[in-house]
Amino acid sequence: MKRTVLALAVSAAAFSAQASDLDYSYVEGAYSKLDVGPGKLDGFSIDGSVEFNDSFYGFAGYQNNDQSPPEISIYTDIILEEYNVGAGFRKSINDKTDWISELSYIRDSGNIGNSLFKINDNGYRIATGVRSLVSDKFELNGKVNYTDAGDFGDGFGVGISGVFRVNDSFGITAGYDYADRSGSDLNGWNLGARFSF
Repeated sequence: MKRTVLALAVSAAAFSAQASDLDYSYVEGAYSKLDVGPGKLDGFSIDGSVEFNDSFYGFAGYQNNDQSPPEISIYTDIILEEYNVGAGFRKSINDKTDWISELSYIRDSGNIGNSLFKINDNGYRIATGVRSLVSDKFELNGKVNYTDAGDFGDGFGVGISGVFRVNDSFGITAGYDYADRSGSDLNGWNLGARFSF
């Protein structure tokens, strides 16, 4: 009997969902740089997240990167865009760290040579990783993902990012993402700001 009560207590503790101190309701904007093979593109990203409860949250984002050479050439201008919207599940490891899993719909589009050549396709991304407050002021995140974007390729990726909390509402963000899309390497960097609510 004692063993049964002890087992139930351990199980209840293991499945209890104590909320962490991490914030899941915010908007952020960033300057971004994307290396695609020999091409180097600059742009921006806008992302947002909304916490539904202690376990689930939703998110959406938009990224735009382009390459416009100094000389006038309609054949080398490149614009790449990505939209995403999805939902995530969070499980608190402790009051400072969450394990997260996400599923999102994505739409990629490319525009080369001032609309001489356009391509777009839909797909999905699954990701899992960890968010952690390594100190009162600094949050560190790491995720691995798999993306299938149709004509834009498929493959695994990894991302790492950090947030320096200036105060409860404002933070400075920085991150790096790597993706393998059907044998093509994509390297992205970003630096921006986050507003939590």
